[in-house]
Amino acid sequence: MKFKRITSFLLGAALSFAAFADTLILKENHPETYTVVKGDTLWDISAHFLNTPWLWPRLWQANSQVENPHLIYPGDVLTLIWVDGEPQLTRKKLKKLSPTPRIEDKEVAIPTIPLATISAFLSRDHIIEPDLLVAAPRLLGDAVGTPRFLEGDVFYGQGQYEAGKLYGIYRQGNDYLEPETGEFLGKQLIFIGHTEVSKSINVTATEQATPFDLLKSAREARQGDLILPIPEYETTPAYFLPQPVSSEVEGHILGALNNVSAIGKWDVVVIDKGSRENIQIGSLFSIMRSGPGVLVTKNKIEYQSDASSLDQVGSPDIIIPAERLGELMVFKVYEKVSIALVMRSTDAMGAKYKIKGLEF
Repeated sequence: MKFKRITSFLLGAALSFAAFADTLILKENHPETYTVVKGDTLWDISAHFLNTPWLWPRLWQANSQVENPHLIYPGDVLTLIWVDGEPQLTRKKLKKLSPTPRIEDKEVAIPTIPLATISAFLSRDHIIEPDLLVAAPRLLGDAVGTPRFLEGDVFYGQGQYEAGKLYGIYRQGNDYLEPETGEFLGKQLIFIGHTEVSKSINVTATEQATPFDLLKSAREARQGDLILPIPEYETTPAYFLPQPVSSEVEGHILGALNNVSAIGKWDVVVIDKGSRENIQIGSLFSIMRSGPGVLVTKNKIEYQSDASSLDQVGSPDIIIPAERLGELMVFKVYEKVSIALVMRSTDAMGAKYKIKGLEF
């Protein structure tokens, strides 16, 4: 029943998607067929046919041979056909040319986006909001005052916790500030490891402190680190249907969560828009590079790469339009920020690049 509900959601959303979308335009040199390979995503497959791969649901909808595009597997041959003047992809079964059977791993269907890239960011909180930061419980230490802990160690956490539940140990990272107003939007959390209430008979819990076993760690845990529940998220691709955003919604990339300085395709970023701006899972943004402002005088032209900094030399006479470098899709939403995946990029990008809602 759960699978049926997800499928119904996907198909219903795809139909509503078509209600406001323009006619699909194929790439000039698009293929007529495409053989799915391991590592493909629906977005990438659509990019072989469309300059607007976020419109991928319309390549599959109303197609009896591909009722659910998430049930496409490596080895499937996709053929471009036309239905009522609209291009669509249909799945063609491979013919058996030899006694060698075709091997399919039916457990690994083609997802919307590379789920392996974002799985860690779905199952662990990476941003804590201001009100939660104040009351967040801390790692206290152990009976002999040890300040650092590794996998297999026992330590005490502040307060009481639920036995048998998995918790995460986190360290505070960067502050996220709104670039133009300086508003505090949240704090990055660096994941340290997994822990649970200790099962050892040698330690006991009180109202003030609970013993923990450090089950697995990416780095050493320290006194003062936060101990927080790890949320449970379903990673079914049905939750990543592209959603349009008004072009009036503008914001910024605040930074990358996967420790890169030059941001590109498939990198995970934080943006300064969240649920308070009605951002939702699947929301799409264009990534923009600000055009320079130009100050024209009688004998020379002055410009700076960022028009907003031209106050130093005077108001610009001309602002060259911003250049679109790619797109990003939101997959996790907080109140004031969201986590997104860069779906396409034509150049390396960095923090404070502007984003703009993508309408379609």
